[in-house]
Amino acid sequence: MRRKVIQDFANVFCQRVVDLPSDYDLASFAHYGSGKYSLNILTGERSLDGIPIPKLKTCDVYDEWLRTQLEKHGVEENNIHEVRLEIEVDVRNVNLRSSSGHRLADAHFFFDCHSAIRTDEKAYLGHMAGDKEWGFDWYYEKWYGQLPEVWPLHSQPNGR
Repeated sequence: MRRKVIQDFANVFCQRVVDLPSDYDLASFAHYGSGKYSLNILTGERSLDGIPIPKLKTCDVYDEWLRTQLEKHGVEENNIHEVRLEIEVDVRNVNLRSSSGHRLADAHFFFDCHSAIRTDEKAYLGHMAGDKEWGFDWYYEKWYGQLPEVWPLHSQPNGR
């Protein structure tokens, strides 16, 4: 039972990134741009192409969800040694516009997500890839102050 449950957790992590990304994280991906995001869910460490970046909400949300699920399924937390997500993000077709005094933006994201949960016995791996369209204004401006003139920080509109 434990093996099936932990494997399901690894699959769910990737599914949530691809199918249900948070607006905060999409704003962060748009802000930082395309690249390989590495997240350590247990420690909260995160980087983009090997360079540390400010915290993504995904680390806290997934850590809390995992701990709740472990308790619910009777799996000892101390048996979980590492939980990592590697997300290759491609931000494309960024569109900035103004409407009725508001600055609006939208973008297309492609995610290729790999997860790994390492226990005292083995590594449980998950993988999922997919696209996401997203329109935003309030979220981006709330967390980063304003929509940038150059978009996103590490890539140009319509790809790298």
